[in-house]
Amino acid sequence: MSLALVALAALALVAVLLLARAPQWLLLTLMLLSVTMAGGSLYLGGLERAIGPLIAYALALGLLVPAGAVSYRSSRVAPAKRHPVRAQAIGKRRRTLTKGGDPVVLPGGSEALAIPGYEILEKVGSGGMASVFRAKRVQDGQLVALKVPMEQYVADAKFIRRFHREAEVAQRLDHVNIVRTFEHGSLGPQHYMAMEYVDGRSLEGYIEGGDLTIELSVAVMQRVAIALQHIHAAGIIHRDIKPANIMILKGGVTSSPDGSKSLQDEAVKLMDFGIAGGKVLSRLTMTGARVGTPVYMSPEQARGLKIDHRSDIYSLGLVFYEMLTGQTAFKGGYEAIVHQQIFQTPAPPRQLNLRVPKVLDTLVMSMIAKDPDARPPLAEVAETLEQVDLAEGSADDIGDRIVLTVNARQGVVRILDLEGNLHVSLGDLGVGDPAFSTAPVAVAASPDGHLYMASFEYRVGQERHHMIARRDKDGNVVQTFGAYGMQPGELLYPASLAVARDGSVYVLDSETHTLTRYDEEGQVLSRFGGRGHGQGSFSDPRIVVVGPEGHVFVLDYGNRQVQRLSAEGVYETRWAFRLGGGQTGMRLLDGFTVDREGALYISDATSGKIRRVTPSGKLGAVYVFEKLQGEASDQLLDMGVDSTGVLYVSRRGGHLIRKFDPGGDLIESVETYAPVVHMLLDARSS
Repeated sequence: MSLALVALAALALVAVLLLARAPQWLLLTLMLLSVTMAGGSLYLGGLERAIGPLIAYALALGLLVPAGAVSYRSSRVAPAKRHPVRAQAIGKRRRTLTKGGDPVVLPGGSEALAIPGYEILEKVGSGGMASVFRAKRVQDGQLVALKVPMEQYVADAKFIRRFHREAEVAQRLDHVNIVRTFEHGSLGPQHYMAMEYVDGRSLEGYIEGGDLTIELSVAVMQRVAIALQHIHAAGIIHRDIKPANIMILKGGVTSSPDGSKSLQDEAVKLMDFGIAGGKVLSRLTMTGARVGTPVYMSPEQARGLKIDHRSDIYSLGLVFYEMLTGQTAFKGGYEAIVHQQIFQTPAPPRQLNLRVPKVLDTLVMSMIAKDPDARPPLAEVAETLEQVDLAEGSADDIGDRIVLTVNARQGVVRILDLEGNLHVSLGDLGVGDPAFSTAPVAVAASPDGHLYMASFEYRVGQERHHMIARRDKDGNVVQTFGAYGMQPGELLYPASLAVARDGSVYVLDSETHTLTRYDEEGQVLSRFGGRGHGQGSFSDPRIVVVGPEGHVFVLDYGNRQVQRLSAEGVYETRWAFRLGGGQTGMRLLDGFTVDREGALYISDATSGKIRRVTPSGKLGAVYVFEKLQGEASDQLLDMGVDSTGVLYVSRRGGHLIRKFDPGGDLIESVETYAPVVHMLLDARSS
């Protein structure tokens, strides 16, 4: 065979090896063979016969040099942008771990990095965009955490450049509550970051295990807020604040004999800051897949808008919310949570956990404000956490109060201040005292602060089960009366009740259309009313109220009027409104109340207005009560007036309490965060 044919064969071999990405030793052998062949051709046959071997030599050399350069390249900055097809091919290659630079494979065939100088021990975690391995640095034996981008993101040049650029910034951060970054680099298609290894437990684990007290939550959050403040000062936005990225060192939390827990200053470590942010995370999609969880995502991030440090404050507030309540602020599928993040405000933490101090409740709700400008700066957050008084609140010192019974499994009876802040929750649905087997349909307050509650419940085999209970300030049942039945003192359906200044209790039975008056011990004093067309008889009575002078007022719903009777049940007078426009009949009334001066506030359901009637019978202020979208118009209104003359109105089954000033103008609406069964305004201030 001539040298020319050998040269052609060598050229074909080069092409095959080029496509197969041959190892360096084979390419080197081919190069030496080509040199020998080229020299022989020149000696025996001249330049024409040496062309083939020379071409093979040039191709082998061209293939060898870049392969060698890639092998020894370990850049400290991001690589240049690659051709997409080339990048995808690299991303699909199988990668192995190293042990002091020699390739090894972890149990289970884990694929990760090829970084000389590190001994890989185990894979410790995998997030949405990167995997983390525990490794030992060969030169000094120090344990480190090696973070490696997930395979599907290696082909994204923007992501890789951001990975390295922000890692460089993170290396300059030096704070006791921030995980340190030692170095970063790349080896061919493999990129890595070596960080401080944290031996501990994530905040997520503490929350799931129910191991957080309010005191410990405050201590952890204070250190995270200070660490995040340090990060923001360096111009970095974390973008991924969540419990899984907050670590607590092993042994960092100590327990005292009294059950309290203390936290060492250096025990909290904030991780994963600024690694994959910017517009990549601002969009909800990346390389065809959802990025991260929206549970802690700010509204502006969910909308795909530009974000700044205030987005981190929002996410931190949601983490604090979960620490205090044991549950996330938003729940559901991905799209549902994104919608809630943008449009809905969750129930304040104190609505879910009464032990949360009001100052923390206010702080959390301000941190998760939808408007970024309304969120407090981190310096203010840290200062509030440092100065917070963790003493539990009480309803004894709030003066006028709102008492709600709600359709919820937790906090069935709630006592709020006039701003809607929860102070006391008197029980959950359940069995046994102080739980409620069903939500009370009505509630009334006695002069000594005790609450009378009416709960309709007939139990087969327990005919003497009482439906009226008096509970003390702690929610404990003090007394019961009102068994199911038709005998004196018995009831069929206790729809409403009221307490007079002398302590006597009036219970309205909507089935028998009667009122039964009991003394403080639950003994029957009198019974009056009955079915009829008015003047002491009723048609479908719904609400009873006792005025300041001891008069008894009844919403006679079926007869479209409010009747006033004496304490003994003698008819005195009535109020009703005629239909206008030439129509005959009376307007429908769906709620009323009486203030301290004896003035009536009567809701005219036909016109959607509440009319104030003075004790002398003159019409006063008119309050426009507009029906809200989705609000049931066939439900009664509960009303009450506080010591300053402000009117409070709530639609049963709704979620709002609307407040009107004495002139009739709407002041604000207070969210109840649960469907209202009954509202009472207990004006206790002198």
